[in-house]
Amino acid sequence: MSAAAITVLVPVKWYWPSYLRQALDSVRGQTSPAWRLLVVCEPDNKTGVRERIADHLDDDRAGLILNEGRKLAGALNTGMRHARTEFVAILLGDDLWSPAAVEVLTQHIRSHPEADFLHSSRRIIDARGAEVGPVQRSREDVRAEHFGPTSPVKHLLCWRRSMALAAGGMDETLNSVGADDFDFPWLMAEQGAVFHAVPDCLYLYRQHRSCYRLTTHLPRSVHARELRRILRKHGVGWLATQRAVLAGRHGYMRQCLYRSPVDRWLKRRVGFQE
Repeated sequence: MSAAAITVLVPVKWYWPSYLRQALDSVRGQTSPAWRLLVVCEPDNKTGVRERIADHLDDDRAGLILNEGRKLAGALNTGMRHARTEFVAILLGDDLWSPAAVEVLTQHIRSHPEADFLHSSRRIIDARGAEVGPVQRSREDVRAEHFGPTSPVKHLLCWRRSMALAAGGMDETLNSVGADDFDFPWLMAEQGAVFHAVPDCLYLYRQHRSCYRLTTHLPRSVHARELRRILRKHGVGWLATQRAVLAGRHGYMRQCLYRSPVDRWLKRRVGFQE
C-alpha cells in the first residue's frame, strides 16, 4: 500500500462556490495527510472550477480532471480510472468529511484487510453547517440480500478500486439518481464484496436549496423512474417495486421541487423561486 491509501473523488457539475470550497477545505484539514484528491468536472465548466479552487490545486496531492463519461456515474468512473491508490471514496461538492475521516478509514483498511467496501455513520447538516438530528449509524453485516427496496449503506462510501473497475464501475446509463449510493454498492455486493461498517461519523450531508441538488431539483417523476430501473435491474418484483416507489414518494421524494419535467418548465417560466 502506498503512503496514501485513499483518493477522494469530488464530482462537480452544478455547484455553489462556497460549498465546494468548504468541501475541499474539509479534505485539506484532515488530521492525516495521507490522501489524494481528484476533482472531476465537466468540460464546459473546467475554467470556472479551476479558478475557484486554484489554491487547493497548488497542493501536489490534488488534481483536476475532466469527466470522460456520462453524468455522475461517468465522473466517478473517470476518477476511479485516474486514481492510483488502492481505495477511493466519494465527497459530493456540497458536503463535508469529518476532520479524522482519512485517519479513521486508513486504520480500518489496515486492520480489516478483507474489507472491499467501507461505509460510515453520517450526520445531516443544514445550509449554514449546523447539525440536524442525530447521527445516522452505519449498519453492520451488509450483504447482497439486504439491498432493495432501499440501500443499507450511506455515505461515506469507500471501496477497493480494482474490484470496482473489474465489475464494470458505476452504471452510466442511470441518470444520476442512485447511481453512486444504491445501484453501485448493490452491484459490489452481488460481486462478492466484503462490506465493513465504520461506526464513526465521517460524513456530513448538507440539506440546502442554495443551488442545484439531485434530491431537490430533479423532478419527482425522474426519481421514481430511476428507482424502478434500479430495482428491476437487480431482479426486484413488480409489486415490491411499486411499494418502494410509493414509499419514496411519501419519503425522500417529498423534497423534490417539481412533479415532472413539464412542471419544472412551467415553474421556471413563471419565475418560481427555488
